[in-house]
Amino acid sequence: MMRRLVPLAAAVLVLGAAGCGSTPATNGSGAAGTEGGKGPSAAVKPLTADEARRVAADVDKRAGQESQDPEVIKGYAEGPWLDHLLAAAENGRKYGTGAPPEPTNSPEVAPGVHAWAGAGTGAGERWILAAGEVSSHTVGASQNAAEMRWSLHHEGKDGTWRAAFRAHAPTAGALPAPAVRPDGQAVTGGDTSKLAADPAEVCGRYFDYRNSKDGTDASDAGWGADIDAARVKMAEGRKRLPERLDNPKSLTTEQQPTRTPYGPLWRTADGGALVACLSVNTATVDMGPGRYQTFSSSGWSGTTGIRWSRYTQTQLSMTMLKIPAGPGEVSVGAEASWPYTFDGTRYDGG
Repeated sequence: MMRRLVPLAAAVLVLGAAGCGSTPATNGSGAAGTEGGKGPSAAVKPLTADEARRVAADVDKRAGQESQDPEVIKGYAEGPWLDHLLAAAENGRKYGTGAPPEPTNSPEVAPGVHAWAGAGTGAGERWILAAGEVSSHTVGASQNAAEMRWSLHHEGKDGTWRAAFRAHAPTAGALPAPAVRPDGQAVTGGDTSKLAADPAEVCGRYFDYRNSKDGTDASDAGWGADIDAARVKMAEGRKRLPERLDNPKSLTTEQQPTRTPYGPLWRTADGGALVACLSVNTATVDMGPGRYQTFSSSGWSGTTGIRWSRYTQTQLSMTMLKIPAGPGEVSVGAEASWPYTFDGTRYDGG
């Protein structure tokens, strides 16, 4: 019998930059509502910068309830972010709601919020791209880290704004400023023929490249040095993973990217574009007869300090890619790894 302390990061190395959630929708949906939540409207009414900031701050405030009630969660989240939160609530009901060992990865949102409002992927849609400085922990780390949290907010058919996507960047400058029209509304969509990569395909190709063993890629998109370095690190982590997990009887990993961007294509002031990309990443481990693992840290509540003989964990990767105008290299502006589902079999001593 073997007992092994295995931090979550060991599995993250091979799975990618982020993770969790049921397979997300490829695009946002829902008609925009009028001001004050009075119901849907076919016309898009531009939001001012102040209005967009107030919306983003209000969504954060409602999300601060930290409720495990699915109906409450649906009041402030949708899309992949809703998938993540509902999965966390279900995991809590299944394994317990005790908070993970400190430090946690729960951010504390700073008062300052930047926000840009733009039309969406269909008639009557409204979205907000927001950024706020947060102080957060990486699970297992010993110190806080200040970073920018970039998020997408979408107005539902009921006129209520909800958070849909969240990723982290080291600084506000990690993402270029969105292009803004004279009325203050962010520019979305438009001609993409002069971009360095096709935004309709870049998400799937990005995850394919990141997960490739030899770095081959069939697209003509040039990948930035940051993406190249991350791919190399992932390949190295994949090779070391069996040893780090104490050579389990079986180990399988799978990546399921959503190949088209989530939400609008946000144009940037320098002529480029920002797209939101998603991927569900899964690792399944079977230690074999008479063996188990015990997590010393984990992103899933109720899973630490327990002897697991088998388990499957999934994560949802949320990544914001920067696509330059003209010749150039695609790079990562922000990314986050969110725990999604966990299913484990406890060691019974056999």
